[in-house]
Amino acid sequence: MTTEEKLLYKLLKARKKEERLLEALKKIEPAESSEATHDPEILTPEEHFFFLKMGLKCKNYVPVGRRGIYQGVILNMHLHWKKHQTLKVVVKTFSPEEVKEIAKELARLTGGIVLDIHEDNTIIMYRGKNYAQPPTEIMSPRITLSRKKALDKSKYRDGLRAVRRYIPRLEQELEILRAQLSSTTESNIDAIEELHKGDKERIESDRTVSKFFQQENSDKLDQIINDKIEFPDEDETGADSDLDSDLENLSDIFETDSDTDNLVKDEKPLYLDEFDNLTDQSDGETDVFEDHLRQISLDSKSTDKDVDSPKFDEVDKIFLQAASFLKKRRK
Repeated sequence: MTTEEKLLYKLLKARKKEERLLEALKKIEPAESSEATHDPEILTPEEHFFFLKMGLKCKNYVPVGRRGIYQGVILNMHLHWKKHQTLKVVVKTFSPEEVKEIAKELARLTGGIVLDIHEDNTIIMYRGKNYAQPPTEIMSPRITLSRKKALDKSKYRDGLRAVRRYIPRLEQELEILRAQLSSTTESNIDAIEELHKGDKERIESDRTVSKFFQQENSDKLDQIINDKIEFPDEDETGADSDLDSDLENLSDIFETDSDTDNLVKDEKPLYLDEFDNLTDQSDGETDVFEDHLRQISLDSKSTDKDVDSPKFDEVDKIFLQAASFLKKRRK
């Protein structure tokens, strides 16, 4: 669920609860309507001032709690009025508007006179000039609620107050959320429109550039075709001459490569050929070199006189011939 759906669900639930509490309050109200007429006595300003000052100084009072007005409150007021002319009714769990309504209801049910509401929570009442203690039916009238029903009514009333404070807060949160969503959607729409505009402009610029290049290319092609049509022989001859020059250059390259290879082969023969030619070039000197080497070996081994002279195989002879040949070349 989104936040908007959650708020709508809570708001719907709160409104259903409000309807349910109103129905419960209507059911718990007393069935008999209060038809008792209240005809208060008229007091002069001096009397009103005197009784009000007396009521502010007196210490007897009747508390009105969360249950509100019920039979016990009316009975306590009449019991106080047996010995005192004025009385304080202290109401601390209700708003100032509700305190005024309670004062009117108490005056109607008891027959007393409301002198003043002090500090928005204290009702000062006067019993009247010709007061006589009424019978028990009037002292605890049936048109008022009992203690238990008054408590249930106070619960319903408190719940209704809380729901009525909660509903406007939910409506305000819902309005803020919808305003935020509308602003975000508008910003998103603007961004999408800007993107579309940018894409369109880019596509149009690409099209213009492509058209410009196509036109340039077509102009160049037309110019080349016109040049070929105007000078066909010169182009062909030029092309033939270019081909001939390229072929000549290629032939020169290949010829130079072959000549250099031959020179390298002539200058640097393989060593195997040298070994083959060694026998022909140095036939007369091999014996002298062999005798020289044998003499050196005999001199080095003069201590062992009985040792025979070394003998050379064919491989040794080849190396000896190569060495003598190289020695001659160095000289």
